[in-house]
Amino acid sequence: MPWCAACSRFLSPSTVRCDGTCPSCGSLVDAEGGRARLLGTIPWHLKLLAGVFGVYLLYRLGQGIDWLIGRL
Repeated sequence: MPWCAACSRFLSPSTVRCDGTCPSCGSLVDAEGGRARLLGTIPWHLKLLAGVFGVYLLYRLGQGIDWLIGRL
């Protein structure tokens, strides 16, 4: 989403001029967006949470398979 640093606002792609400038102030617009650079990588604790959740799902899958084998 285009970001105008001079106006401090996001612009819709259709409102940006053909030369890549802001329609309000005429300054050059950042096509990637102002906040896109601030995100960075995924935090380590979120990766840890996803890994623990994956192990839990594998454990529950094993329990389900064991239950199905017991029912047959």
